[in-house]
Amino acid sequence: MFDGTNILSKSEKMDINRLGYNAHFDHDPQVNLLYAFSCEAKLPTYYRIVAGNVRDISAFKLSISESGIKNVVVVADKGFASEANFKMLDELGIKYIMPLKRNSSLFDTTKLGTGNKANLDGYFIFNGRPIWHYGLGNVIVFLDSDLKAREEKKYLSNIEKNKDGYTMENFIKSQYKFGAIAMKTNTFKTPQETYSIYKERMEIEQAFDFLKNLLEQDKSYMQNEKSLETWAFINHISLILNYKIYNLLRRKELLAKFSVADFISHLKYIFKVKINNTWCLSEATKKTRDFLKKLDLHIT
Repeated sequence: MFDGTNILSKSEKMDINRLGYNAHFDHDPQVNLLYAFSCEAKLPTYYRIVAGNVRDISAFKLSISESGIKNVVVVADKGFASEANFKMLDELGIKYIMPLKRNSSLFDTTKLGTGNKANLDGYFIFNGRPIWHYGLGNVIVFLDSDLKAREEKKYLSNIEKNKDGYTMENFIKSQYKFGAIAMKTNTFKTPQETYSIYKERMEIEQAFDFLKNLLEQDKSYMQNEKSLETWAFINHISLILNYKIYNLLRRKELLAKFSVADFISHLKYIFKVKINNTWCLSEATKKTRDFLKKLDLHIT
């Protein structure tokens, strides 16, 4: 899984923090942090810092080369989808699954426009809801009726609020793309397999959530690029340790009851104390001991 996120940095002693653009419409000086996440290992595996005004799509080729990945399926969001990147991955013999932007010429909604599901190739059930699909060469178009209803409702709500760019004319033009996702792939997997693999992208989004919220590293105060690289490396190690905890909770089926923050809260007051030249383990509450027992984790 490949994706990028923005890290705010207002240091005046660096050139890499440039005025950029992000999903929050911030145009402050920032750096871009690219990450790769292994869904098999359930761990972040690679990162790279690039200038804040460099788009993810532009940095993708060098990142693929530096990461040294092989025998994998690369899954990224539509920001990485370009003919240059598709060509590069094909030449490297790397499999990929990438959604297309809705204004892509490859995103053909002709079959959706008929309104007749007999023109589609079929459906499968994902998370209890039907996902219809049809193929166009190496592009698969998926239709999620639940998503379609939500997107139509949101668009019409924006028309009612008189938001710029939202008009009934544009609604009519876009109506067949609501709820639709087109993915380009060279994996030759079934539509259901392709869709399920893509949906695992939530793993890397979860990693960014851990980085920015749990570890509170949504901005950097480093004053030079060497310090920034050190900061990113320490965060990477911290993120790996974070996932070691997360995966332990997942294996023990405790994620519904406990979070990584809960784990840290329980264990951060357990430490070694030196008494009469002997190192001893500090006391722990019964609640913490019971928690460790559920995890089958022994503090020695």
